[in-house]
Amino acid sequence: MKKHILLFSIFLIAGVKSNAQSKPFSIEDDVRVFMQDKWFSNPDNGLKVTYGYISSLNTYGIKIKNKHNAEFYYINVDIKTYGMYAILKGMSPEDGSNFSFRLFKDRVVVGYGQEGETSFYPN
Repeated sequence: MKKHILLFSIFLIAGVKSNAQSKPFSIEDDVRVFMQDKWFSNPDNGLKVTYGYISSLNTYGIKIKNKHNAEFYYINVDIKTYGMYAILKGMSPEDGSNFSFRLFKDRVVVGYGQEGETSFYPN
């Protein structure tokens, strides 16, 4: 009987952990919480991508950092959730250009489905 209780406990804990890791993005707050303190990087091009608070602009937005540690910001971010992924799209406060990416639990993809698609992975 003890063996069955132990096995049941292990399966229950593993199931809860697995469910928490695969929880979909249902609302914008799911994305914000998931992205908190996370950077996604691509060692091939030296870029890093995140979403968070930009103190110099007093707002939240997408932050891009290049291999020389120069940062670029995209604000007024529109977050759309689609279950297993979300799309974040922001505007540059400097020139009005747009930047967007598709967020999955295990990676960020810039240019999803297009030639030159680039994946970034969590650090």
